Amino acid sequence: MRLRAVLILALFCLPLLAVAQSNENVATRATVFGGYSLQHNNSTNFNGWDTQATYNFVPHFGVTADFSGDSKQLLGGSFLGFSAGTQQHFYNFLFGPTATAYFGKSSVFAHALFGEQRSSLSAGASVPIFGGLSAPIDSANSFAMAFGGGVDIGLSRHFAIRAAQIDLIRTNFNTTDALAFGLSTNTNNHQNSFRYSGGVVWRF
Repeated sequence: MRLRAVLILALFCLPLLAVAQSNENVATRATVFGGYSLQHNNSTNFNGWDTQATYNFVPHFGVTADFSGDSKQLLGGSFLGFSAGTQQHFYNFLFGPTATAYFGKSSVFAHALFGEQRSSLSAGASVPIFGGLSAPIDSANSFAMAFGGGVDIGLSRHFAIRAAQIDLIRTNFNTTDALAFGLSTNTNNHQNSFRYSGGVVWRF
């Protein structure tokens, strides 16, 4: 009789243990990511940073805000601490839904983000001790969309490494701006860029 009672109690406890184990492995309500970004467009690589915050309304679905900046020196050089040249900058301000699947402490996700990309071209010079000075040459804003996803390798419940996030970023700069910024070599009013991001994820 006592053995039967223990077995029945164990059968009732097994689903609770499974739920507890599942909850332990599922990420908490929000995640914050920060790390390196590489944007590739028209055979040119731009290096910079990417930061991202996701709020999960339910365990597998949430909304993401993504902000990134990439740049490259186009012309110029440096000698004995003196430098001069032109730089191209891209800034993305994107928002949209994210779907996430969890595998233990690790996860994979996919998102569709929408917002704006700002592109600017500037020229500047730097002198030792006195510092540097830059002046804008041209800038433009465009509607932007980013479709992609990535893999987070969990180290603990609250920390993970984003091994890779790959996005296709589509923008709609007009032909004049696209040619001026080196985004395109044709007259189409749309451009496609690929962005890789990787870094550290905090889960809350």
